[in-house]
Amino acid sequence: MSAPIRFRTERHERVASTNDLARAAAERGEPEGLWVLAREQTAGRGRQGRLWSSPPGNFYGSLLLRPRRPLAEVATLSLVAALAVAEAVERLARGRVRPAVKWPNDVLVDRAKLAGILPEAIVSGEGSCAALVLGIGVNLAHHPEGLGRPTVSLAALDLPPASPEAFLAALEPVLAERYALWQERGFAALRPLWLARAAGLGERVRLEAGGLVHEGVLVEVGADGGILLESPAGERRRFTAGELVLAAGEPAAAFAPAAEASSAARGRL
Repeated sequence: MSAPIRFRTERHERVASTNDLARAAAERGEPEGLWVLAREQTAGRGRQGRLWSSPPGNFYGSLLLRPRRPLAEVATLSLVAALAVAEAVERLARGRVRPAVKWPNDVLVDRAKLAGILPEAIVSGEGSCAALVLGIGVNLAHHPEGLGRPTVSLAALDLPPASPEAFLAALEPVLAERYALWQERGFAALRPLWLARAAGLGERVRLEAGGLVHEGVLVEVGADGGILLESPAGERRRFTAGELVLAAGEPAAAFAPAAEASSAARGRL
């Protein structure tokens, strides 16, 4: 297995976006393993320009990685990160909750969103992945309301208080282990663990992609990170991009494969 990643931290009180700072660090040549952490964000954003509420008390961090696998596989790191976050939360809660993961980068508790992952790839001129910034936001003390979809925080689950520092301490060991395995064998090696927590698998879902709406049963999440839907007519189609909505009506963040990302992409968490 690949050598474990060595983490180091850069802490800030208040920033616009941790993803922006981590991206700047990547562009000036910082090696992987750098966490950019902030107590508060003033311009935190999720996919498709969605606002990510960032009051003090929650976890806001962006991790700089330099993955060695092919660019086409880099998108699956958002699934790996979601798995690691779910496992870290379960450890932090001492097994009192078992978070689920939803394709491709959400962490849920009882169908309510607890955490989200925002990957941003920096693609080299040769078409390889020069760096990947993984923005991670976790609702520890607060969760936004009035979004039209359920959200939750650890505090709302009546769990013992958890600080951002405590969450990071729980996350780093499991993320280091999962990332090393991914570097060695790809997402296929982690897929059984991901599927064991998968929300919506075997259920009717809706996928909005390319201006079209596809309805059907979520049959599987493949080793390449794509999903397979079976329509009411029995037709099966594979998708690697789109916005997923579970039967309960909670939308997932849009999934953009790393191969489609560019150095000009400006997604923020």
